[in-house]
Amino acid sequence: MKKGQKLKDNRTVRKEYQVIVIGSGPGGATVAKELSRAGKSVLLLEKGKDHQNLGTYPGAFAMLDKGGFFKSREGLTLLKATTTGGATTVYSGSAAMPPEWLKARHGVDLTRFAQEAWTELKVGVLPDHLIGDASRRIMDTANAMGYAWEPSPKILDTRKFKNGKCCGANTSLGCTCGAKWTARDYIREAVGYGTRLLSETECTGIVTENGRAVGVETLSGGVSDRFYAETVVLSAGGIPSPVLLKKAGIEEAGAGCVIDPTVLVYGESPHGGSSTDPLVSVVTWEFYESHGIRLGTLIDPWLMTVFNGVKAGVRSGISAMKYRNLVGILVKIKDEPAGWVNGEGQVSKALTDSDIQKITMGRGIAEDILRASGCREKSLFASPVKGAHPSGTCPIGRVVNRNLETAIANLYVCDASVFPEALDRPTVITLIALGKRLAGHLTGGGDS
Repeated sequence: MKKGQKLKDNRTVRKEYQVIVIGSGPGGATVAKELSRAGKSVLLLEKGKDHQNLGTYPGAFAMLDKGGFFKSREGLTLLKATTTGGATTVYSGSAAMPPEWLKARHGVDLTRFAQEAWTELKVGVLPDHLIGDASRRIMDTANAMGYAWEPSPKILDTRKFKNGKCCGANTSLGCTCGAKWTARDYIREAVGYGTRLLSETECTGIVTENGRAVGVETLSGGVSDRFYAETVVLSAGGIPSPVLLKKAGIEEAGAGCVIDPTVLVYGESPHGGSSTDPLVSVVTWEFYESHGIRLGTLIDPWLMTVFNGVKAGVRSGISAMKYRNLVGILVKIKDEPAGWVNGEGQVSKALTDSDIQKITMGRGIAEDILRASGCREKSLFASPVKGAHPSGTCPIGRVVNRNLETAIANLYVCDASVFPEALDRPTVITLIALGKRLAGHLTGGGDS
């Protein structure tokens, strides 16, 4: 299939498969691609539509659950995308290798698979002239202050930049130039290998017999259906996956949640803003090991920034209106597991005192850098805390084993819900590596 071609359903073929994959984000799309390439008959189910109006506010509103305002019971906004490709449609295009602790503390070695994905997706830092003037200024300022900032690895095909530029802040609404890799690219490959894709098809339950998964129940257009398979892989995401596991009788699913809490700190710069820079083109990891804090340059699209500014107060609202001169620094922390996801998909998640201390520390560093770069003190403001990666709800070692299999035989989970700790880093390479590793296990040719 050609890039940009709408992914269409085909409802006239058989209903028995070797593998059913539920969810088309990076984990599910990888499993479907790898297994169908290996000759397996694969059905890929996606609850959301194959939205095509990327890069627009209506498009993002439609792709994100509750228009981007899905919240925990405590009021924390959580990013939850329902569309082909999942949250990769609205992520920053950033990349990082899996954390070393995943192998050291949990016995899951993704090195080979992550390196394969890194090469396959041509991950690399941006050329200096494409980093963005504002982002480069932040990096240079921070380094002059004694910090250690550097260009960030990106999954971007710079040849597709329009007029030598990416979509900038609007990448968070969906990349329109096609430079950013998304799981839709893997879906197209999977379909080309023979995977059957059904979008707008919700999995409502796992069918089991004698303690084994044998299929799924679905709902599409008000019509229920049932599909059968030798293996079922659940890749619906950090919130939907535990819901389905609870329905299947795995009660421990959903106990605990991590979200990689994120705050954006803004300042009005006399040198011009960062809205046209690639998102998170420069970062610092120096506080990751010691404090679980990561910083990078990022600014939200105009409407979201103005909304956050007005919400923060009159003065901040006035600063937000000067969007073209705003520079943003992302503060993301490694949070502690807390709360739950219940059987209805409701989430309870509050920040601990330790989480709040990390956010406060990161925000202070960001404000110091913005001041030193020339931003006026009175222009500084911060967004509310948001959960960038709802995950950890079906963790390795508790809900799934190291091969990602649940207590129900032939039922696997391959999405961010299996993270045993908050990843606090771009998740895509780790999720692809998990998918490749699982596909190898299912075909008998991979590491366990």
